[in-house]
Amino acid sequence: MGSSTNDAKTRRTLVSSILAAGQYASSNTLLLLGCASLLIGGWVPFVVILLILVFGSFADELSGEDRDRLDDRVRLFYEFNLYLALPLMCLLAVLLAIYARDASFTEQPLQTIGAIWVVGYLFALVGATVGHELTHRRGWIPQVVAHVLLGFTFNTSFAIYHVHVHHRRVGNYDEASTARRGERLVPFFLRAVFGQYAQAAVVEAERLRRKGLPVLSRHNRFIQGLAAPLVIVAVVVLIGGPFALLLFGLAALLGRFLHELINYVQHYGLVRAENAPIQPRHSWDCYHHLSNVLHYNLPRHSDHHMFATKPFWRLDAAEDVPMLPYGYQTMATFALVPPLWRHVMRPLLADWDTRFASDAELDIIRSRGWKVTEIQAQSPSIAE
Repeated sequence: MGSSTNDAKTRRTLVSSILAAGQYASSNTLLLLGCASLLIGGWVPFVVILLILVFGSFADELSGEDRDRLDDRVRLFYEFNLYLALPLMCLLAVLLAIYARDASFTEQPLQTIGAIWVVGYLFALVGATVGHELTHRRGWIPQVVAHVLLGFTFNTSFAIYHVHVHHRRVGNYDEASTARRGERLVPFFLRAVFGQYAQAAVVEAERLRRKGLPVLSRHNRFIQGLAAPLVIVAVVVLIGGPFALLLFGLAALLGRFLHELINYVQHYGLVRAENAPIQPRHSWDCYHHLSNVLHYNLPRHSDHHMFATKPFWRLDAAEDVPMLPYGYQTMATFALVPPLWRHVMRPLLADWDTRFASDAELDIIRSRGWKVTEIQAQSPSIAE
């Protein structure tokens, strides 16, 4: 009797794990819907946009939190789902090129804007997120796939910058992906994009000099990374011509903006003393169920920074870390409205200063004119 009971329990657990794993196909499902919307055309891309807004924001806020670690027994599905993103992203880009070849912006301006919006969003949600996950993997296959996925937003230098700069300097003032307190979104976007390119190029140049290799050579990974976006652009132009290049460029720019928008949210206002160890307190976490499903557990960001090589299904939810009150897409939407963003973040930063910041970090905050006591005074319920 005991053995059969245990077997039944094991089967139920496995079924539950499979169902949980299936949810992580959501972003690829959105990719398929995006592809279908380009094939059908007309106003259909706006239907996908509406679904994204409902699924990513409203449903996310109702989905509750999920703090459970995923089951390793279905890791093959997770791996398959990650690599499936590449052919689906390629299909999306090809369909955009075909759409551009057959469409007329003067006759269908709003429909064309809808197509750009859908593609750009998916370039960020899937391309950047899966590219980020695979960037942390060893081996040439995940690295090549990561570069191609990041190539859809012209961001292949991310593979250098993210690993060798962001994960070492997060929270420092000169770190391009850490948004400073009070920094507006557009200045952050410009600083992040150009800063990441520049710092990645410097890191790679230093690596080559240490090896005694010429910087401007085939050994330069920064230069190697340019191959992916160049090939993508060439295919798009061959299929759809100059108008396809325009639409693809706008979608890529939108995708890069949305990617940096999430970066803006992930570390906004947090500081770390120079050369101090990176701790869970240096990232904003979010355990909203759909946020984690759509972003492959990236919102469990503090654990990712503590253990960068953990695959997404092994990332854990922590007990006492800085927490965002809403899901990723909701917070990103707030960031687009500066007064609303400041209203939401002010008490969160006050709480961070009170409960998480070290003395050295508080000194840094004061030295930059952010005036800790004033921040706390604006949120007496938290400061108390």
